[in-house]
Amino acid sequence: MRLNQYAVYQLKADTSVRHLRYKSYQYLKENHLRVDVEHYQQVYITIMPKEKKPEEIRSELEKKLPARFTGNALNISDIIAVTKEGVSTAYYVDKEGLVVIPGFFRSSSSTALLTMDTEGFQMEGRQGSWMAADETVIDGKHFFLLVSEKYGRSAAYAVVDDQGRKAAEDTFQGFDEETIRQIWQTISLGHEKPPEISQKPEMEIWQKYYENGEYLRSAEAYGEQNYDMIDGRINNSAKEHTKNRSGKRESVLRRLREKQEEIAARYGKNPPEQAQEDRERNRK
Repeated sequence: MRLNQYAVYQLKADTSVRHLRYKSYQYLKENHLRVDVEHYQQVYITIMPKEKKPEEIRSELEKKLPARFTGNALNISDIIAVTKEGVSTAYYVDKEGLVVIPGFFRSSSSTALLTMDTEGFQMEGRQGSWMAADETVIDGKHFFLLVSEKYGRSAAYAVVDDQGRKAAEDTFQGFDEETIRQIWQTISLGHEKPPEISQKPEMEIWQKYYENGEYLRSAEAYGEQNYDMIDGRINNSAKEHTKNRSGKRESVLRRLREKQEEIAARYGKNPPEQAQEDRERNRK
């Protein structure tokens, strides 16, 4: 989502930052003092039309503070952080205007490799060492312009994320409209979900029956008790006790034949003749 909002930060009510309060940006530079988000607290945030300019925001706040503004009157050393179309920029409120402050926003990623203090960075596939020259925050993510420590600004900037990965084509123009467009494209590609493996829908019983193959269908249809139990697995095969019953039946028939042969031999007849006499006797 491409947000359009702004927030105001003021120095904390802490004696450790008293020397920074109401100081011009020039004073900070001359004394090698940095503008650090850790020294500030947010006192106001609101949405805004994307057409609104930072200078207009400052003018409105100097005339009248909003009802939900929890800080003091806007003054030098305050920060106005503007997010326009998802791109966040921090402005230092100075005497003569607003000064862009790279590196004000800290990366929320504990694995970030780059900050505005980065020097001597080695990029994969690139020769030489690089240092951070500028930073912007887009969709909550940090991106940097890296400049060659050997060639300086005579060479194009490398545009990377906070891991040092390429985020856009090299540029001489800094974070211009085209570079930001390319970064947005990189972000959108990162948000794409991997293609899902299509799940095969659950089949009806008759579909399983036809998909399983002729041999398995025949075997399963023979073994299952009814067609509602055909599920693609032969899991109702003959039980061991069935085999035992068959064996017992064979044993009984064998003993019966032996008995018939014994009786026939006793009376001097063949077994078939003796069996016929037994059947006639039973009829009577």
